Amino acid sequence: MSNLSSASYGPAPLADVLFSVASLGCPKNLVDSETLVGRLVALGAELATDAAEVDLFLLNTCGFLRSARAEAEEYVAQALEQKAAGMIGRLIVAGCAVVSDGKELAEKYPGVDAWISPYDEPKIGEIVVALFQEDDYKMEETDDALDVPCPAEAAAATFYHTPAHSLTLDDSQRLLLTEPHVAYLKIADGCDRFCSYCTIPNIRGRFVSKPFETVLDEAARLADSGVRELVLIAQETTFWGSDLYGQPDLKRLLAALKEKNQFDWIRVLYSYPLFWDSELTALFKMEAPGQTSILPYVDLPLQHCNSDLLKKMNRKVDKAQIEDLIAQLRAEIPDLVLRTSLIVGFPGETDAMYQELADFVEKHRFERAGVFEFSPEPGAPAATMDDQVPDEIKRRRYDRLYAKQERISRQYARGFIGKTVDVMLDTRAVSEGGAVMRNVCIGRTVADAPDVDPVVYVTGRDLDLGVPTPCEIVDAQGLDLIAVPVDPDKLFVSKEERRSAAMRAESEALGEQEVKRQKNGKNKGQKGGKNR
Repeated sequence: MSNLSSASYGPAPLADVLFSVASLGCPKNLVDSETLVGRLVALGAELATDAAEVDLFLLNTCGFLRSARAEAEEYVAQALEQKAAGMIGRLIVAGCAVVSDGKELAEKYPGVDAWISPYDEPKIGEIVVALFQEDDYKMEETDDALDVPCPAEAAAATFYHTPAHSLTLDDSQRLLLTEPHVAYLKIADGCDRFCSYCTIPNIRGRFVSKPFETVLDEAARLADSGVRELVLIAQETTFWGSDLYGQPDLKRLLAALKEKNQFDWIRVLYSYPLFWDSELTALFKMEAPGQTSILPYVDLPLQHCNSDLLKKMNRKVDKAQIEDLIAQLRAEIPDLVLRTSLIVGFPGETDAMYQELADFVEKHRFERAGVFEFSPEPGAPAATMDDQVPDEIKRRRYDRLYAKQERISRQYARGFIGKTVDVMLDTRAVSEGGAVMRNVCIGRTVADAPDVDPVVYVTGRDLDLGVPTPCEIVDAQGLDLIAVPVDPDKLFVSKEERRSAAMRAESEALGEQEVKRQKNGKNKGQKGGKNR
């Protein structure tokens, strides 16, 4: 086995490796994928955007819910089919599913070349170099000189999972996979909340914050690369700093980012209904153009409103505290967009408790909300609780609450019609035939986080991507909006409309001539009468 220290294999040991990547799950996982990609590119590998065959396919999985793990299996099975057909050389599966279900997956899919947990992702370069340096490389042939952890003994010999107290937060080698003007910045990882329905602390470890200066340095690099909208993420953003500075201190971080004025928009996701005060909420407001705005968009997963269920969920807040917080946010943040997530069918949820939740949603009319059925996850305390709600009841409650929130969100969308708002233009629309539509862009308002919220379709000409563009909302289709630029020089007029306008102008001109002709004739007749 070769010694894989950086000195031994040179600056570009993967120079001949063409690879592609698929990232499943949340934006936090996407940042992990970007870091994996960046580390491989730093070793000379080339990321393929559209290639029929690749030397390496990297799949980064989510393991949060059963549905996510099922999606991961679908991707693995499809990738193995492509590998058998010669379209993929090596296959690596990384991410949370390697922790939650990795041993079972490794037994089920022996054709995967390596399984890498989040704790071992910093070693991705060494692992991939080993795969491509020796054709007869087998993971069970460990070597002390190999600077990677020894594979687990269970199931397959290609399984990397080194348990650790917390994850390593080093995103310095990221290669962004988002639109160039949008980037996520992970300010923390892991979780100390231990909600009874959730396995994230078991998968991602204890909560660990990225240091203050490290966050500011990373933000500066992203700004220098052209990012205009920065999205702060973590398992719990409002808990940032608690492990480093003795108390949560998100307001200090946001104030510093705002003062540097490097972005148009800063959006904060994954907050928690604790640690909010007036100093923090005062930062969430729109500023004048040219100044960084901490968007008045608060992502506040509540899960439920019934105090008894919240206690069983180990959420550490009750209904009264939640309603006080909502009132505070509504009062102190102008034009607040409040997003939440809600769980129906948690063990012990009665019809009365569900109705309480439905009334709560009707009362507070969240601008954005996701509704989920309770999923009993192996290893989560709630999975073995008494009074499990039957699946058919969970589905019925989900359908009813989803329909209620859908109606509220539709009404919210209709309320935009006739208003002028800034739209961050993300990309150009693509026709059904696959052609890029030069004069139709897809964007988002302040109320829309990337990939999770509705979008705005903007028709215009000479539209610049990645720039907040003032637009008039002219219609709503479901939850999505239809808009045109306020700038008259950017308004787009189709050939049909131009032709119609020309015909109208011609008709009006002929009509004016006819009026003048008739008027002149009438005047001549009147003069002739007088002469007689």
